[in-house]
Amino acid sequence: MRRAAIVMGLIGVLGGTLLVGRLLAEHDFDPSATVKFATIAPEQNAYAAELLGRDIVIAPKAGHDGKFFFSQAMDPFFLEPDVHAEHLDRPTYRAQRMLYPTLASLGGSVSAEATLWGLIVVNVLAMGIGTAFASLVAIEMGISKWLGLAFLLNPAMIVTLNIDGAEIVAVAAMMAAVYYTMRETYVPAAVSLTVACLAREAMLIAAVGLGLFVLYKKRRIVWAFAIPALAVGGWWFYVRWRLDALLAQDIKALDLPFVGFSQAFQRWLATPGSLPDLLMGCVLLIVSVLVVIRALRSPSALAWAASGFALLGLVLSGPVWLNYFDSSRALAPVLTAYLIMVPAEAVSRRALEGHPRESVNTRSRAST
Repeated sequence: MRRAAIVMGLIGVLGGTLLVGRLLAEHDFDPSATVKFATIAPEQNAYAAELLGRDIVIAPKAGHDGKFFFSQAMDPFFLEPDVHAEHLDRPTYRAQRMLYPTLASLGGSVSAEATLWGLIVVNVLAMGIGTAFASLVAIEMGISKWLGLAFLLNPAMIVTLNIDGAEIVAVAAMMAAVYYTMRETYVPAAVSLTVACLAREAMLIAAVGLGLFVLYKKRRIVWAFAIPALAVGGWWFYVRWRLDALLAQDIKALDLPFVGFSQAFQRWLATPGSLPDLLMGCVLLIVSVLVVIRALRSPSALAWAASGFALLGLVLSGPVWLNYFDSSRALAPVLTAYLIMVPAEAVSRRALEGHPRESVNTRSRAST
């Protein structure tokens, strides 16, 4: 099993390297290409160019999240908020996702140029780690290690790799937590969940899901699963202490069930060129419903960790649904989980029909 994980991890790293290398090659391997500095943000562009001492690659229109993670990485503990955090559009919201930029800059201890590369390297390594743990989860559920590629080939992971986002680190840590929960080693699971939640606070959903799963299957409360919430809460108070003058309200991310999707659907139909967004949105909505159904029908650690995100998809607002690179990342765990759950359930069902005694073992592995 360990050898399989190493092989799949190396495939994940190689795949991530090739995916991001294709983008970098188009820009003479300038690492600022993945940051997505924005045409509409000249002040932030000037700030980055001054730190780097050179020109940077500018993306069309509003760019994307990498430009904010770059500013965070230059001062991850907000010791000089008037210098760096002022370039964040929503400082306290962005600051919640602290782990990825902190790792990329080694706590703000390296140069701006090294930080640009750090944002890329951390995600490539996380791609390998996520693929490795996804393969371990698949093996524990009685299916092929190659199902670990459901992590590497998840559209959300590919999008994130090209915009220096935090989702790869977060979902990789979530998959590690699922694996350790299946093995009933709850302290490593809690540590993994803490990593996931500090990379992306929404991963608290997975922490709740895994905690409830253990309670349901083992009739046991694992208090270690409270550590992620404590870590996120502690960082929340720290951020508000350091950024008191830079509080900003987040955009509306949630709405009534199906209202956001309906609004986005109408926009897709009325906007030429929206077919990729429409297809991704429909796939995500359908898969979200199926994940919840399978979580109820065939309870497993993976299903319960992902089902909260599936439910979240039903109440996402229109702006989140509108673009595939936003909707896929908001529901990042759902597709990977579903692609592993379906063959695992099929194997379990065939075993139950043909070999009753063997099926007990298979189902036990799938639900621990």
